[in-house]
Amino acid sequence: MEEMKPQVVEQYTTLIASVANEAFRKVEGVTREEGAQKYRFGLKKLKNTNCHVYIVGTDEVIIDIFVNVDYGYSIPETICQLQETIKNDVEDATKFRVRKVNVTVDNINL
Repeated sequence: MEEMKPQVVEQYTTLIASVANEAFRKVEGVTREEGAQKYRFGLKKLKNTNCHVYIVGTDEVIIDIFVNVDYGYSIPETICQLQETIKNDVEDATKFRVRKVNVTVDNINL
């Protein structure tokens, strides 16, 4: 199995993170988390993003994403819908297969 160059990995992770972040517009009741996690982990480490992409091998990815859920929405249903949307969008837009979408709910929007 052939390893990807670091520049190619960086480009793919940026593209996949962008596609995953666009999924927020399609799912009602969820918004991107951009506050609490930065203070918890440090501003420089997160590079102004709420989405982390890990390429496994040459054709699979794992996505970690941090969200806020609006009050009144079912968290399990909303998160499941977000995971499916991200998985479908990434697989349609790239050559990668999504192994996992890990969603962390950081806050409830009132």
